[in-house]
Amino acid sequence: MEPVPLSDEDLVRRVLRGETEVFEHIVKRFERLVYGFMLRKISDTGVAQDLAQETFLIAYENLDRLKDHARLKSWIMGIAGNLVRDHYKRRKMAGMPEGFEVELTGLDPLQTVEQQERHEYLYKALMQLSERYRAVLIKRYLEGREYDEIAEDLGLSVGAVEVCMHRARKALALVMKEYLPDVDL
Repeated sequence: MEPVPLSDEDLVRRVLRGETEVFEHIVKRFERLVYGFMLRKISDTGVAQDLAQETFLIAYENLDRLKDHARLKSWIMGIAGNLVRDHYKRRKMAGMPEGFEVELTGLDPLQTVEQQERHEYLYKALMQLSERYRAVLIKRYLEGREYDEIAEDLGLSVGAVEVCMHRARKALALVMKEYLPDVDL
């Protein structure tokens, strides 16, 4: 029989009691969600990874400030949102134009050059899709969310998410075909 996963409240209580190694469970529970959010907001994978890590560092250092332990997820996502806002403020102050995007970096160095190129093309293609299409694909494939969760997050019906997902996959395949015309998608 599989053990029942601890609730967010239980995880927070244990970390605050001094069981710091339990924080790893919090990271594992929310890392895909936070990274997916960062990637939707910032198209640079390296920056998205850095900000996702920073989100958990800030959460760990300030966990004792979380008053309602049941709101752990929204609290962590609030930290992530603040970091994205700060990121864009710093860029604006540095004089970088609004639409300027940094070249994708931070990919796994163990990947082959071909895999790395495909990865870069995929992220570039995602950025060419509409916000809605990009959101459903990222929520499904990077965050691992189910259709009903995506529907709730986006304020859509499950049927609308299914249609959007179908159209988003087709749109992504078309854009990817431009980058990789010899590959069957």
